[in-house]
Amino acid sequence: MLFSPEPKERREDLFDRDEELRSFQRFLEVGGPICLILGLRRTGKSSLLKVGLRLSNLPHVVLDLRVLEEKARVSYGDFIRVLNEAFNKLLSERKALAKHLIDFLKVVDGVEVSGLRVYFKWGKRERLSLASFFERVNDFAESCGFKVVLAFDEAQELAMLRGVRFDALLAYAYDNLRNLKIVLTGSKVGLLYKFLKIEDPSSPLFGRALWKIELSYFNEELSKAFLKTGLAQASIAYSEDEVEEVVKAFNGVPGWLSSYGYSRLQGIPHRDALKAEKEKASLLLAHELNNFLKLRPAAKDRYVEIIRALALGAKKWSEIKGYAEAKLGEAIPPKNFTELLNKLVDSGFVVKEDGGYRLADPLLAEAAKKIKL
Repeated sequence: MLFSPEPKERREDLFDRDEELRSFQRFLEVGGPICLILGLRRTGKSSLLKVGLRLSNLPHVVLDLRVLEEKARVSYGDFIRVLNEAFNKLLSERKALAKHLIDFLKVVDGVEVSGLRVYFKWGKRERLSLASFFERVNDFAESCGFKVVLAFDEAQELAMLRGVRFDALLAYAYDNLRNLKIVLTGSKVGLLYKFLKIEDPSSPLFGRALWKIELSYFNEELSKAFLKTGLAQASIAYSEDEVEEVVKAFNGVPGWLSSYGYSRLQGIPHRDALKAEKEKASLLLAHELNNFLKLRPAAKDRYVEIIRALALGAKKWSEIKGYAEAKLGEAIPPKNFTELLNKLVDSGFVVKEDGGYRLADPLLAEAAKKIKL
């Protein structure tokens, strides 16, 4: 169903995205070692990942790294717990392969086996070697004659991981582990690129060709088609004016459109559903913005005023800077101001285009009003 709230797993529930799905399937069949699935928040990256993996029928481990988003520092134990949960999910879903896979892993330092479950150690005395783990999963895949997919959803959160050179690990897998397919999704695209450093000659990943898939918001035509298809699918009556109003409110963000549709599925009238979903969306965006600001308390006021300037229609660097300085009653050095803008762009809150800037999601304007200075 198009309006189901969780990430989609069936092809018939993934609206449009035919080209992107074909590209992902091609990567899984004949592409290189690493794929990037990129797009702003709520564009359907997780859905594309899940649908593509299900269609491929390849064994896969998907790590949901959003749980690390609020942490200023990510410990090795934090990461290993996420890996452990995701890996045991694979073992429970692929029981026919579980024992064979465990046989490969039980020789790795830091792996403890109990029945058809594994436990990865992360203490100072004994800890899982990620390189050995990758190698043994690769050997298992080779012995079976297929690929295994390791997917890291919101992979930019690994930039905060301490004690592991994850970019070096990815480069090692790229060069040596032919039976692994690695997928990295990212909504904070700038942060993901900075983490991977693929254009830095000193980076282990420099010069590696990466398969890239980019997802964007729906245009007006697709937004209308999505709403009409989903409403008709659920036999919910609607008017053209209602569809126009929703499209205007949510500006092509698939996640918000789907959330509105889910409210309608529950029997909530159009006007009430639209009002409630706009409020929920702005609260969620305020929460995400607050998480960003918590890690940057010294510049919190400056970031909020930049968002508010963009919400009022300022687009040019000088316009945004002038508004923020007037509100704050202080001058901001040009270099510092550019760094502030770039961090908002890297984190997916602001988009740079046509020589200017705009909010990635117009509802951030309402979210910024909820931030206390």
